[in-house]
Amino acid sequence: MKAEELSKNILLLDSKIRFAGLIERTGHMFAGGEREGLEEYLKGRDAELSLSQSAFIVSMRNAFSSELGDLKYVIYAHGRVKLFSIPLKEYILALSAENSVNELDLLKKILDYIKSVEPQLTLYPPSNVLDEDKKKTLKNLHESGMDEESIADQLDLDIGTVKDLVKQL
Repeated sequence: MKAEELSKNILLLDSKIRFAGLIERTGHMFAGGEREGLEEYLKGRDAELSLSQSAFIVSMRNAFSSELGDLKYVIYAHGRVKLFSIPLKEYILALSAENSVNELDLLKKILDYIKSVEPQLTLYPPSNVLDEDKKKTLKNLHESGMDEESIADQLDLDIGTVKDLVKQL
């Protein structure tokens, strides 16, 4: 199952889910979307900033994994929505739901679903997340002998994304 299908299926789990998307550890969303017909609370740059903040918070909380154990999820409750960040492989599943949702019930649905499909998950973002210039740069860096981790740092991409794109070259 690819990232796009996972995001769509998460939206179908509960009518109170407003948004489901997969983001890289950099905060870049590569799959997902909103439930149709709902008012958008965050638009444009604010939505991007929220996803970047989610990635940053997960990263910061993971710094304590050796002392506290692996991070399972982060939930924020606002007046209008509840925001969820769930580490998933090398990515983050970001969700928003209506404030009236029972967050623990919803979380259980989501985690049970993920567990049921995890063996089939191939979450690497599609190659169309990069514009042509960035693809050329990736190809040039790879052909110059630069290792994939350095390429990921240079292009501000997740290492899994770089590995998948290098396979496609």
